[in-house]
Amino acid sequence: MDVLRPEHVIAPLATDTLRGAMVALIQRLQETGAIVRPDRLEKVLADDRIRDVVHVGDHVLLPHLRTDAVDRLIVAIGVAERPLQMRPAAERGDEQVVVLVLAPFEASNHYLQMVAALARVLRQEGTVERLVAARSPQEVMELSDLRELTVQPRLAVRDVMTPRVYRVFPETPVREILDLMGRHQLKAVPVVGEKREVLGVVTDRDVLRHLLPAIGRAGGGDKAGPGPDDKALYATTVREIMSRSVMCVSEDQPLSEVVSTMINKDVERLPVVHEGRLTGFLSRADVLQKLFSS
Repeated sequence: MDVLRPEHVIAPLATDTLRGAMVALIQRLQETGAIVRPDRLEKVLADDRIRDVVHVGDHVLLPHLRTDAVDRLIVAIGVAERPLQMRPAAERGDEQVVVLVLAPFEASNHYLQMVAALARVLRQEGTVERLVAARSPQEVMELSDLRELTVQPRLAVRDVMTPRVYRVFPETPVREILDLMGRHQLKAVPVVGEKREVLGVVTDRDVLRHLLPAIGRAGGGDKAGPGPDDKALYATTVREIMSRSVMCVSEDQPLSEVVSTMINKDVERLPVVHEGRLTGFLSRADVLQKLFSS
């Protein structure tokens, strides 16, 4: 994999925070001349919140960024000696490996494909175990899974979808999904079974339609709080209001094919599955933001 070079690997990495790992990797890239405009990364280094991070399994963090600080796709890897802190005052997790991907703005397709390809390789337990145990750049570069990494010739759904989505179960009360949507500004939430199979979807439209009687009473101004009828509305389960007719797509489907379906059928978002289990969501906003926004 020519985008990863031994001089862009730090093992062991002497830090205990994600931000510290990012700083160390970016400094290493600067020292080796891989970053052509270091000033373009000052804001990233100054921000305690790293926004675009994919969690791969329990041990790997994959921060990725499009920036004009680089003129080609670059991958850097750091292996910390102990688990990292994601944010100040946050609890420490199990993540010890940081894989940083930087790409110029015009490399949208290749960039997303590389992030997806790395995520696939780093889901393999044997590869991750050897990465965590690596104590030199040479040991990292000896991993055949990384050396032989290939990028698919065209974008697939997995390259653009939002992974690790919020989900609810059929017996979840409406009150809980209302709180979930409000806290995270969600427009739709998949409903799954015990094996994470998709059973339906609850949209903000479904919830509003169900709560319409309570909205009418609240507008009357004749009582201060919810009455018995309103409490019954909130206690209703998701099963009773969800949309059961749901079109799912596979992670492996070509992105162009799925986007065409979304346009022709006027579908805003679709659950994504792998071997019948929910793995993410794909929305029209995801496609626009990840492929075309600067």
